[in-house]
Amino acid sequence: MKSAVESLLFPGGRRSWENPELTSLNRLPPHATLARPRTLALDGEWEFRIVSRPEEAPHAAGLARGWTTVAVPGLWTMQGFGRPQYTNVQMPFPQPPPTVPDENPTGIYRQRFTLPRGWRSRRVVLHFGGAEGALHVVLNGRPVGIAKDARTPAEFDVTDLVQPGENELVAVVVQWSDASFVEDQDQWWHAGLPRRVFLYATAEPYVADLFARGDADGILHVRATCDGAAELFDERDRKVLTGTLRAGKLEEQVRAPRLWSAEEPALYRLVVTPEGGERVEVRVGFRTVEVRDGRLLVNGSAVQIHGVNRHDDHDVLGRAVPRETMEADALLMKRFNVNAVRTSHYPNDPYWLDLCDRYGLYVVDEANVESHAYYDEICRDPRYAAAFLERVRNMVERDKNHPSVILWSLGNESGYGPNHDAAAGWVRSADRSRPLHYEGAIKFDWSGGHAATDVVCPMYASVEEIEAWAERTKDSRPLILCEYSHAMGNSNGGLSDYYAAFDRHTALQGGFVWEWIDHGIRQTDERGRTYWAYGGDFGDEPNDANFCADGIVWPDRTPHPALHELKFLAQPVRVVKVRGSRFRIRNRHLFADLRAYRGEWEVSGDGEVIRRGRLPALRDGLEVEIDAPGGGERFVTFRFFLRKETAWAPAGHEVAWQQFPLSSRKRRAARRSVHPPEVDPATGELVGLGDLVLEGPRLQLWRAPTDNDGLRLMPQRQTGVLPRWLELGLDRLEHRLESARPRGRSVEVVHRVSGRGEWSDALHRQTISALADGGILVENEVRVGPELRDLPRVGVVLTLVPGVEQLEWIGRGPWESYSDRLASAVVGRWKSTVAEQYVPYILPQEHGHHADARRLVLTDADGAGLVVEGRPTIGFTASHFAAGDLYRALHTNELEPRAEVVLSLDQAQRGLGTASCGPDTGKQYRLVEPVYEFAYVLRRL
Repeated sequence: MKSAVESLLFPGGRRSWENPELTSLNRLPPHATLARPRTLALDGEWEFRIVSRPEEAPHAAGLARGWTTVAVPGLWTMQGFGRPQYTNVQMPFPQPPPTVPDENPTGIYRQRFTLPRGWRSRRVVLHFGGAEGALHVVLNGRPVGIAKDARTPAEFDVTDLVQPGENELVAVVVQWSDASFVEDQDQWWHAGLPRRVFLYATAEPYVADLFARGDADGILHVRATCDGAAELFDERDRKVLTGTLRAGKLEEQVRAPRLWSAEEPALYRLVVTPEGGERVEVRVGFRTVEVRDGRLLVNGSAVQIHGVNRHDDHDVLGRAVPRETMEADALLMKRFNVNAVRTSHYPNDPYWLDLCDRYGLYVVDEANVESHAYYDEICRDPRYAAAFLERVRNMVERDKNHPSVILWSLGNESGYGPNHDAAAGWVRSADRSRPLHYEGAIKFDWSGGHAATDVVCPMYASVEEIEAWAERTKDSRPLILCEYSHAMGNSNGGLSDYYAAFDRHTALQGGFVWEWIDHGIRQTDERGRTYWAYGGDFGDEPNDANFCADGIVWPDRTPHPALHELKFLAQPVRVVKVRGSRFRIRNRHLFADLRAYRGEWEVSGDGEVIRRGRLPALRDGLEVEIDAPGGGERFVTFRFFLRKETAWAPAGHEVAWQQFPLSSRKRRAARRSVHPPEVDPATGELVGLGDLVLEGPRLQLWRAPTDNDGLRLMPQRQTGVLPRWLELGLDRLEHRLESARPRGRSVEVVHRVSGRGEWSDALHRQTISALADGGILVENEVRVGPELRDLPRVGVVLTLVPGVEQLEWIGRGPWESYSDRLASAVVGRWKSTVAEQYVPYILPQEHGHHADARRLVLTDADGAGLVVEGRPTIGFTASHFAAGDLYRALHTNELEPRAEVVLSLDQAQRGLGTASCGPDTGKQYRLVEPVYEFAYVLRRL
C-alpha cells in the first residue's frame, strides 16, 4: 500500500516533479492577504532530513531516527545541507525541460502541533508562504496536496485532516522540478521553506477573498466572497464610512479622502464583518493609475520613476529575509530618494508590500516567471501554459489590495509567446485598475507588444537609444527602463546622463537601477576574516562567478558610493541658477509642497566656509541672491533637511543638496628657485623630498580592472576593454630612463614606457622645477600612439613611507568620484585616513578615486608629511593597496594591506560606465587623446 508521501510524489504513476501540467494539487484558489483573528504559527524548529533522490523520501519520511532540526522559515542550502549555486542564464543542470537530474536533493520537514481549543468546529487552512522546490504536504499520514510556485502562498483546506490533540505535519520539498525552468532568475539556487508557515481558522460565514480599492475621486470599490458590514477608518482611526456589501459588492463615496502616493502614502483601514462571522482587515489607499497620452499617471500626474530592482536576499539566510531586514531596505530606499521598486523577478515576501504601502514606494509587482535558459521556447510550450497563467494569477490575487502596486509584470526574460498573451488577457479582465508591464514583449520591437505591456520597458538601453526613441516615437506608451545602470562593483557611471535625458523628454519616465543588493553569502576564512562568497565558491558547477555581486548596496545593506549619486539625482528639491548669483528653488514633488523641509546655504572658498545662512520658508519658485565675498574660487552649496521626524527618517535628515561655483580660481604663477631640483640620475626619480617618497613619481596607465572594464572571472562573457589592456601589457609596464638633464632652472626627465605586443613606446616627459617656497613643480607630458587609445588612466604613482595615514583634501568628496559619476560629490575640505579610503567591493577592484582635487595633505602622527597641489586640479587615490594587489585578489579577505601608502595622481581616469551588463563608458569619458598634459606641486611638511 502506497504511503501518503509516495502517492503525492507519483500521482497517476508519474513523477510529480517532472509534470509541468501538474501545477498544483488540492491548492485553494489564490486570494488577498487578509488579517485574520485566529492563527497558529508553525514557524520555529522543525525536524529535518535530506535524501539524494525523491524516490527515497517515502521510506525516509517514516523513519523514527536520524532526524535533525532546522529553522523555518529557512533554506536548507543555508543551514548546512547541500549547497547554494549561482547561475545567471544557464540552468544548474543540463537536462532539457521538463526533465531534471535523477540526483535531486529532497528535504523532508516534520512538525507537530496541537489544535487550539475552539478550532475543531471551524474550517482550518494550512498556509505555506513559499517553498523553494516542489512542495508535497502530508498531515497525519494522509495526503494534503502539491504546490510548485515557489514565491506565492500555497494554502490547503485541512479541516477534515486535523485531529484533537497532537497532529503531525510533513512537508517534502523536491529541489529540482519542471518548475525550476520557469524560476531561472539570475540569483542563488536554494531549497527549503523560506517564508512563514501557519494555520488559520474561519467560522461560517467567512471572507475567503476581498478586493478593495479606492479611486482618486473618492469612490471605494469592494468585492468580497460574502456579504457583510464594511467600515473604513482613516489614519487617525476615525470612522469615515459605514456600508453594507450586498451580493458581495460595495461602492461608496468617501468625502475628500487623502490620496495615496509615494510622496504622501495615506492609508485607510477597511474592516469587513460577515453577519455572524469573524471580521477581516485590509489596508486601502485611494489613488488612480493609468497610461494616458504617452505618460504613466498616478492621480493624474506623470510620475518619474527613481527605481531599483530588488530580490529577496540576506547574506546569512538567503531568501528567508527577516522582517527587520526588509524594513531596513525600505527605510534606506526612502532616505536615498528611491521612490519605486520592481520585485525582480517574482513577488517578494508579502510583508515587503506592506512596507511599500506604509512608507511610500511605487511597485512593479513581477510574476514568478523567468525561463531565461530557454528564452522564447517555454513561453510557446503548451505544457507550461497553465503554469504561466497560474503564477500571474497567484501574484495578482495575493497583492491586489496594495495601493503601492502600480504595474503588474508578467515576468522576466522569457521571450514572448502565447503563454504570455493568455496571462495578460486574464489580468486585464481581473483588474482594470493597473497597467501591464513586460519587457519581453518589446525586446526586439519597441513599438510592439501592446497586448502584454502598457509601457515600453527595455533593459540596458543606452542614453542615445532612448533619446532617439523619444524624438521619433508616435507610441501612446511612455518609456520606463525596467533595468539600467548595472551596479556591479564600482559602477553606475553615466547615471547623470540618463537623468538629463529623462529631464529633456517627457516620454522618458525614469527606470529601475539593476539592482538593489549584492548577493554575497557571508563566509569566514581560517584566519577568522569574513568575506562575501559568490558563484563557484561552494564548488557549485556550473556557475556565473561574481555576476551576482551587482547591487548598489552591500549584502549587509551598507550603501555603495554610487547610491549617493542616485540620491542626488532623484532628490525632491532642485536649485537652478537664474543669472549671476541669483538662484531659484524648484519643487520636484508632484503632490507635496516644500513645507516639510528647511533650507540652508553656505559660501566656501579654499575648503573653508566663509558665510552661511538659512533660506526663507521654502516654496516652488523661491528666488534668492547669494553674493560671493572676496576673491578667489568660491562655491555656494544649498542643503535641504527634514524639519520634523517622519515615518522613514529623523528630523534633520538631509534630503537634497546642490553646489554652484560663484567665482573661479585665480592661478598664481609659481616662482622658481634659482637652484634646480635634485633628481637621481640613474632612475630619474625625485631626491629632494628625502625619505618620504620611496618610489616614483612613475607613469601609471593601469588600474585594477572594474567589473565594467571586464568580467575577469567570466571569460566566456568577456565584452569589456580588459582583454585588450592585458594584451597590451598595461598591467606590467617597463619604464626605461631615456634622459635626465638640466634645462635652465629645471630638470627634464624622459622615460619610455613599453608593455607587450606591437605598439609604439609611450613617452613620459617630466619637467621638474624647485620652487622658491620649497615646493617641487612637476609638469608632465605623456604621448601615446594610436594603439594606446582608450586607456584605463593617465597619471603617476608614488609610494610613500609608512605612517603618513592622515588624509585631508580640498576637492570633491566625501565619497569616491569619477568622471562619469561625480554629480553628487561636492567641492569641500574633507578629512579621512588612508585606510578609510578602501571601498570593499566584493571582487577587489579600482576604488577610492577623488576627482578635481585642488590640494591634498598626507601626514603622520607628528604632522609631518606631504602636500600635493593640483595645477589647477588633479585626481588622486591614496591606498594601502597597489593596483596589482587588487587585481590578484578574488575576495576581500585575500587582500593584505601594505604599510606604505600608494598615492596615485591622475590627469584622468576612464569613466566607469556599466559595461558588465549594459552600455560601455560614454565616449566623452574615455581616454583617447594622443597627448596628455598635467602638473602638480609636491611639498614636504
